[in-house]
Amino acid sequence: MPDELLFPTSDDDLLISVYQKQGRTLDDLPYTDAFETLYTSMYGDEGNAPSRASVFHRLHNLRKAGKLPRMGRAHGERPRITPDQEALLAAKVEQAIGALSKRDQLLYTSAFEELCTAFNSEAGLELSRHDIWRLIAKLAK
Repeated sequence: MPDELLFPTSDDDLLISVYQKQGRTLDDLPYTDAFETLYTSMYGDEGNAPSRASVFHRLHNLRKAGKLPRMGRAHGERPRITPDQEALLAAKVEQAIGALSKRDQLLYTSAFEELCTAFNSEAGLELSRHDIWRLIAKLAK
């Protein structure tokens, strides 16, 4: 008889559980210590661990399927930018990925890093990757 787990769980169930413990909304999670905690809790230093982008993508799919619990509001306030800076950011996203609706494909990529550097430079700001992500997430809503 094969070994059976005492408490069988799927990877998705475990990911959802670890996500809940972080106490952040999905849109507020990228580029935070909470995401890093989630990632290392799930995969540690495994050499064959999935990329951070694929882990976020899995969480996003779980949310679409109605399997992620609602976590309330994002932590803190989203940074404020001018309408001109918002237009610049939207243009940078579209230049990088083609359309605002594809914004989630930017996370944890070199294109996002380049976008952050260019936006901060051109807008005269010093926003973190997390803050820029929160602004991008709001753009398409």
